[in-house]
Amino acid sequence: MTPCCRPACPDWLAEHWEEWGAEFAQRLAANVSYCFSWKQWHGQRVNQRLLPLLSAMTEGHCAYCDWFPMDTGTDPTIDHFKPKARFPHQVYCWDNLYLCCRHCQEKADDDYTDQILRPDEPSFRFAVFFIYNYSDGTLSPNPDASAVNRERARLTIEILKLNSRGRPAARKREINRFRALAAAERSTWIPLSPFRYLLWDEMRESPSV
Repeated sequence: MTPCCRPACPDWLAEHWEEWGAEFAQRLAANVSYCFSWKQWHGQRVNQRLLPLLSAMTEGHCAYCDWFPMDTGTDPTIDHFKPKARFPHQVYCWDNLYLCCRHCQEKADDDYTDQILRPDEPSFRFAVFFIYNYSDGTLSPNPDASAVNRERARLTIEILKLNSRGRPAARKREINRFRALAAAERSTWIPLSPFRYLLWDEMRESPSV
C-alpha cells in the first residue's frame, strides 16, 4: 500500500452521489438479493467515467496491494471500501471508491471495520504501520508502532488479504529483480513496478545508491 492523495470529487458525482446511493439503498431494502449495477451518466457507465480518475490517484497501481500493471487476471476495477451491502448509501461516495486489482476485490467485506488503513489517509506511511519480512515476503505490523497502530496494521493485512493470493512470493521476486539492476536504473524503474513502497525503502537503504 503506497500513500496517495485523493483529488476533489468530480462535480457531476458530487451533485448526484447521495441521490444514487439512496436509490440503491431503497432497492436493496426491498430485495436483499438485489444486485448492484453502476448507473449510466450521459451515455456512459459511472464506473467507466471514474476509472481514469481513480487510476491517476494511484498512478495506475492497485490502491491496496500496489500491483502494477493491471493486466490479464488483475484487470482494474473499482472497489467500495465500505461494503455495498452494509453501507448502501455510500456506493457512489467519492471517498469510498478505490482502484484495485480483481484479486483485492476478494477482500473479506464481512469483516469490515473503520480501523482498516486507507492509502489516502493524510497520516498513512507504510513504515509507520508495517514491516517487510525478507525471509518469506510477508508483511507484519511494525513492532515499534503504538498498540493502536499495530492493531490497525493487523486488521488491514487480514481483511485486505495482503499476505494471500501469491503476494508474498511476488514481493520477493520484485525485490530480487530490483537488486539485480544497476544503481542508475533503479529510480526510473520503481514507478512502473508493483510494491513501490518496498523498493523506495530498499533504494534508500542500499549503500550503492
